[in-house]
Amino acid sequence: MILPAAFLLSFLRLPQPWPASSRLAVRRSPSPAAAAASAAAASAAEPTAEAAVFSDLLAAHGLATDSVALRSDGPGGRTLVAARDLGSNEVALAVPRRLLLTAHRSGAIGGLAGQTDLVWDAAGDLREEVGEAMFKRGATWDVRLALAVLEATAGCGGELWDAYRRFLPLPHELSSPVCLPAELLAELREPAVASAAAARNELLADLYAPLMAHEAHPATAGYVARGGEAARGLVPAPLSWAYALVSSRCFALSGGDTFGFVPFLDMCQHSAVPSANFTSDERGIVLRTLRPVAAGEEVTISYGGDYSSRRTFEQYGFVLSEGCAADATLLEEAVAAAAAAGSLSPADVMRDASAAEPPTEAAFRAACVLFASDAPPPPATLLRAVRSALAQQADGAEAEAALDQLAEEAGAADSRLWSVLSYRVSRRRQLALAEAVLEQLVPAQPGS
Repeated sequence: MILPAAFLLSFLRLPQPWPASSRLAVRRSPSPAAAAASAAAASAAEPTAEAAVFSDLLAAHGLATDSVALRSDGPGGRTLVAARDLGSNEVALAVPRRLLLTAHRSGAIGGLAGQTDLVWDAAGDLREEVGEAMFKRGATWDVRLALAVLEATAGCGGELWDAYRRFLPLPHELSSPVCLPAELLAELREPAVASAAAARNELLADLYAPLMAHEAHPATAGYVARGGEAARGLVPAPLSWAYALVSSRCFALSGGDTFGFVPFLDMCQHSAVPSANFTSDERGIVLRTLRPVAAGEEVTISYGGDYSSRRTFEQYGFVLSEGCAADATLLEEAVAAAAAAGSLSPADVMRDASAAEPPTEAAFRAACVLFASDAPPPPATLLRAVRSALAQQADGAEAEAALDQLAEEAGAADSRLWSVLSYRVSRRRQLALAEAVLEQLVPAQPGS
């Protein structure tokens, strides 16, 4: 089944997700200028105005405005670009530590100007270490940093975050599995991913149950106010949203024991061949070009060169259409799935190995790959497994057609459905490519 393109009901599309009155009760109030900055940021809705606000924020906080700029391609489609021609090894952006939200491995948070009563009651003083008992329950640095992001976007981050929160993806724009509704997780066709997302949300609820209520944060409260109970199943809980932001946008800082949620730098998109890289020290984080970057060209970084498509989707909510080298695990999974389904047996593996080379002890060992051997199965076995996996995706053409339809609808469709279908189509294309390659290695058999 492919869900309709207009998956997210239109009444959930809030015209203004960040009203100036969205501030919650704060124990230690941020700067008096915060409300004015928030209102100024909220007044600009067009992409060009968004870029201007971004540039103004850079200038307001002492950052250079002549090197990078924001390009907006619609909701959630923001990226950092060169504002002028940049040379190789040139500083494109330097963000001082004072502007970061940070979390130490101990759970101690830095960068907030205050806390809401709600989070104070649920988690205590975030500036303090989390404590051994809570750490053992799962309150690790990433969860604590999610609390900081939740607070910063609720009015406790000071003037910068009151304005910068408008550049962060809204809850219904995030494709991270922890933010996907049940219907979209099912469309993903990845039980392991769905199970991990459910377990993460259960952990967040166990640790900080009050922060999983949609009414607990202005970013999610508006959906329920407009859409009623139906919205709860379509929009992630506030802490799930904040956790997904941390998972997809935080940076490890120098020393390895502290992690930062870095404004401005988080707009860099991923590239397997990035145009820039970042370093950090006690002063902050610096983005330098790796090669010349032309004015208007994206300034990209690598999110992780050794990530498989599955891990990339779990952490960042997107997948590279062409896949990556780490996706070779797809073949291992296909063999295991075929064995579990009964469509591939050790006898099949031994027969395939024997056909590929003279029967030897090595061929017998290859037959045991389904159980204990680390030796790769022969090409014929892989081909059987890949074909079995492709047979489980009989509606692959339907998924591709739905993806094409979403591309035509552009901003009218749910971007999360686009991400889910992109993941499915990418995986299927990789299996199809593996089948084509293996067919060149395996002699044609009668009736095959």
